[in-house]
Amino acid sequence: MTQHANRGKYLEDWIEQTNLVYNHKGLAVINKIPTPWKIQRNYSPYTKQYAISGAFPEKKSTVDFGGTASKQSIWFDVKATTNKTSFPLANVYGHQKEYLQKVAKQGGKAFILIHFTELKKTWLLWIDQLMTFIDESGRKSIPIAWFEANCEEVKKGTSVMLDYLPIVLRRTLD
Repeated sequence: MTQHANRGKYLEDWIEQTNLVYNHKGLAVINKIPTPWKIQRNYSPYTKQYAISGAFPEKKSTVDFGGTASKQSIWFDVKATTNKTSFPLANVYGHQKEYLQKVAKQGGKAFILIHFTELKKTWLLWIDQLMTFIDESGRKSIPIAWFEANCEEVKKGTSVMLDYLPIVLRRTLD
């Protein structure tokens, strides 16, 4: 059974594989951003050694991936949902929205890749689209029909699972 925290791990693996291909082809340098972890150790007087007793995130991370392509800063998060009809907005945390908004304000490309597991479809959602939807809709989820009408679907490319870079590079910044 997949744990809640690992349900999108395959999606991150697809993106990491895609990013390796982009890097190998000289198209982009985009890396996974590690979450800093704090390791808790307890001393055992019986063994006279320290043993790891737990680990937890040290602080909230930024987003999953960041880097550069064609002299442009690119930062994004990846999300997966098993929901067939909509994407729950609760899956995007406040610190992620804030970070992506800051990236966009500085002229970077900021977005979220959202994968609908049951539908086997992935959409690229720009941070400005997300914030406009939140401000104007009052909804707690984004319907699949909204993605179909407003977002670009990310398809499989030559030697990559999700070829998102052409979509990102096509977008001009204001």
